[in-house]
This record gives sequence, C-alpha cells and structure tokens, in this order.
Amino acid sequence: MAKDKQTALTNPQKKEWAKTLYLQGDLTQKEICSKVCVSENTMTAWVNSNEREWDKLRKSLLTSKSTVLRRLYNIMDKTTSEIEASNDTDPKRADQLVKLATAIEKLETETSVAQIGEVARLFINWLQTIDIALALNVAEHFDMFIKKRLKSF
Repeated sequence: MAKDKQTALTNPQKKEWAKTLYLQGDLTQKEICSKVCVSENTMTAWVNSNEREWDKLRKSLLTSKSTVLRRLYNIMDKTTSEIEASNDTDPKRADQLVKLATAIEKLETETSVAQIGEVARLFINWLQTIDIALALNVAEHFDMFIKKRLKSF
C-alpha cells in the first residue's frame, strides 16, 4: 500500500523528497532510491546536478550546531537503550554517557566566536543606518571583545 502512494508522486515531488532525505544525512543513496522509488542513476543525476548543490548543502547542514546536537542526542538515546536492554554495568558505557552529556551541554551553552562575529556584523550593519559614529565605536569594541574571546580558546 505504501508503495502505491510513493509511485503516485510526480518526479519533482520524488526529487524534493529524495533531497530532504539526502540532506538529513541518515540514509545512503541506495536506501533513498528504495524509499523514493527511483533508480540509482536518477538519484546520482539529482545529487550531481547544479554543481553538486546537494553535497554542499548537506555538508553545511551536517556541521550545523543543531544537527550535531540532534546526532549526539540520538547516540545518547541509543546507548542508553542498549545499556538498559542488556543490563550492562560496564563503566566504559557509563563513561560514554558522561562524555556525551558533557559534549551536549557544551554545545547548548557555548556561543562560538563565529556566532558572536556574525551577530556583531548584523548589529553593526543595522546600527550604521541609525548612527554611523556609534556604529564605528561599537565595531571597535566588538573587535576587542572577539579578540579577547579568541585568546581564551
């Protein structure tokens, strides 16, 4: 029954679905072909079209903070389920959970220098439309702040 609904999709709909699955990064191209009901040649053509746009998007999404957090939560959930299912008391497994929790906490609470710089740039650009002198002054202070943050790493 599910296959009937999938084959009823138009090619553009299949392509969009395949792109979504591809960008999530959880499935191989072969698995996506099977889900979307297209040939491997079609999938390869879609991935390689527009100067490999799908690969560029996938790489940028795979390294985004939210994606990394999602993956860490998934790994933590899987590890916890495995420990509970096997009644595993191995200290190495507990250590894995602690390390995952630490990584998650660090990602959720820390702001990277790149993020600070981006916010600063946006704010200063906006401020320039209101008060150019103040924008220059704030830009100078943001530069000092960012340099200090870089030294603390």
